[in-house]
Amino acid sequence: MSFRSYDLLKLVRDNGEALTLRKLTTSGTYNPANGSVSGSETTDYSFTGYFYNYDTTTKDQVMKGTRKCVIPALGFTVEPDEEDLIVGNGDTVTIVSVTTIFSNGAAVCYLCHVEE
Repeated sequence: MSFRSYDLLKLVRDNGEALTLRKLTTSGTYNPANGSVSGSETTDYSFTGYFYNYDTTTKDQVMKGTRKCVIPALGFTVEPDEEDLIVGNGDTVTIVSVTTIFSNGAAVCYLCHVEE
């Protein structure tokens, strides 16, 4: 499914919902014995976003968990990263990949492929 940046922003404006981007702050201590970080914290950022179903393998049905989320970049102070969480709509999903949509050299929105 292909959109122009204006179309994406219009979808968010007309049909968006209040969501939260939850970023993991890895300011904790790394434990080399088990490869984990302890003492990490999360930081939440509120935004209005739009989820839509997406699946490139079949055109007739949408598989559970194959969604994308549009996050407007204009006025948003952080960039979403892989493994960040999006919380809202009674669900929490993990960002698998992020594509930044640019217009005239400026980031307009982020398309985040998400999974449950």
